[in-house]
Amino acid sequence: MSETESVSQSGLMNSIMNPSMGLAKFYFGIGLWGLVLAILNLLGMIHPTQKVSWAGMLTINWTNNAFHPLSDNPGFVASDAVFIIMCGGIFALAMKKFSTSEGGVGGFFQSMIKNDLWPSLVSLKEGGMQRTAGAWCILIGLMFYISWGIQFTTWIDPGVYAVSIALLAFGFALDYASKNPAE
Repeated sequence: MSETESVSQSGLMNSIMNPSMGLAKFYFGIGLWGLVLAILNLLGMIHPTQKVSWAGMLTINWTNNAFHPLSDNPGFVASDAVFIIMCGGIFALAMKKFSTSEGGVGGFFQSMIKNDLWPSLVSLKEGGMQRTAGAWCILIGLMFYISWGIQFTTWIDPGVYAVSIALLAFGFALDYASKNPAE
């Protein structure tokens, strides 16, 4: 292994373990989402008739089947523990970054509520039409995923993910585009 390869590998590992603020926000969302899904799975509420085996899900049925009937499954298995540790670790890396940033963890949570995106839901003055459309896409995407999951107890439906992710991605892209002046 050359010296350049070891430097680039250590740089990649350093950027993963010490994320930027943008990556830490992504870690926060993914880690929290994974922990919520793990809890719903343990409670038998992730799907009306099945339980998820995280090892099967993450390896696309290579290690074992991803879904099992609720009646055939024990309450807690090793893949549940591994998935919770993975998601908890990602969430902890985000919290570590937030705690060392200006304002700390409390400042991060305040910034989720008090920011320039949510006022644009009702006003075009707060970033124009792009930001308003982006804010509505984000809100509709989140509300669609949450309401569908509550109503039909299907928190892992690929069709719901497709709609939600498209709305969220389009919303974040529009918000980002509204903050950058046209060239």
